[in-house]
Amino acid sequence: MSGTQPTRRVPDLNAADQRHDPAAAPTKDAPFAAKLAFYRAEHRSRGVRLTHLVGIPTVACSLPLVLARPRIGIPLFAAGWSLQVAGHVLFEHNRPALTRGPITYQLCGLAHWCEEIGDLLAGPARTSGVRAASPEADAGVSGG
Repeated sequence: MSGTQPTRRVPDLNAADQRHDPAAAPTKDAPFAAKLAFYRAEHRSRGVRLTHLVGIPTVACSLPLVLARPRIGIPLFAAGWSLQVAGHVLFEHNRPALTRGPITYQLCGLAHWCEEIGDLLAGPARTSGVRAASPEADAGVSGG
């Protein structure tokens, strides 16, 4: 033995490279809580969360405009989606969760957006550990 031990990398839970394993995506019959936990795991970086905070309401506001004023609604719709996809490409380096189930993950995105807005409105007191930090904790799995 040479006396040197291999250096272990300590995971940084806030780093963008700490992503959830895409193969661990919940099955279609999994409960909504498990799917929301997976969605949260795919949206950890500050950059993707910011792009979604802007992109999700942009898409939502564009929907009625797509029918009523297509010249305004279609570009808004495209811009909202482009912003969200860019967040995944630039910050998370993963595919949007939407590719794993359009309807369910649309609802997860809306629920997650509401949580983010709630956190912003509540300030630091709410965000300091009230919500679980890991997908396992979000899904109700206890480690004991």
